[in-house]
Amino acid sequence: MQLRSSTVQATKRSASAESEKEKPAKRAKTDKKVAGKKTGKQAKAKAKAETKVVKTKKEHTSKAEPKKEAKQTPGELEIGDAIPEDVVLEDQNSKQVNLLQLAKKAHILVVFVYPRASTPGCTRQAKGFRDEYDELTKKLKATVVGLSADSPKAQQKFIERQSLQYDLLCDPGRSLIATLGCKKHPKGTIRSHFIFVDGILRVKKVKVSPEVSYKGALEQVKEIVAEKK
Repeated sequence: MQLRSSTVQATKRSASAESEKEKPAKRAKTDKKVAGKKTGKQAKAKAKAETKVVKTKKEHTSKAEPKKEAKQTPGELEIGDAIPEDVVLEDQNSKQVNLLQLAKKAHILVVFVYPRASTPGCTRQAKGFRDEYDELTKKLKATVVGLSADSPKAQQKFIERQSLQYDLLCDPGRSLIATLGCKKHPKGTIRSHFIFVDGILRVKKVKVSPEVSYKGALEQVKEIVAEKK
C-alpha cells in the first residue's frame, strides 16, 4: 500500500512539473500575439502619420506656386496704344463726346474710372480729383474726366452733390471700361485711372484705392510735364 501511494504521488509530481513547463510556452505564444497586435497598430499609425506628412507637403507646395496672371481682355489698350476713333460716350448732360478728339484737344487727358456714382469710395476718389483740379488743369494744363457705367442722370446728381468741376462720362454697357482693362467679370467696374498724351495711353493703373488714384495721377502728370521741359 505504501509503494502504490508513493508511486501515485510521484506520478502527480511529474504531471505537475510538465504542466509548469507548458505554462511558459503558452505565455510565450500569448506574448507573441500581443506583440504582433502592437506591431500592427504601430505600423498603421506610422502609415497614417506618413500620409499626413505627404498631404501637408503637397498642400504647402501648391500654396507656394506663383499666382497666374490675369487674363487680358481681347482688344484691351496697353501702354503706347491709341484710343480707338469710334469711342463715343454721353456725358452728364447727355452730350456725345468722342474720346479721341477730346484727348488730342486736351494734350494731357486724365480719365479716372469708378464703380458707382455717389458711393463712399467713389465719392472720396471724385472729391480727391476735385481738390487737385486747379493744379491739374491750371498749372499742369491737363484735362480731367470721370468714367463709370452710371446714367447721365446719376452722374449729374453726383456732380451737384460733390461740387465737381469736371465732366463725367457714361458707359452703361462697359465697352470702354472693358477696352481699358478695368471691367470686373461677369459685371462690375474696377477702380482705376489712365493718362493719355495726344491720344496715346501713357499711364495705366488698374485696381487702386481712391487716394492712390488721385494722388498718383497728380504725380504722374507732373512727371509727364517735367519730361517736356
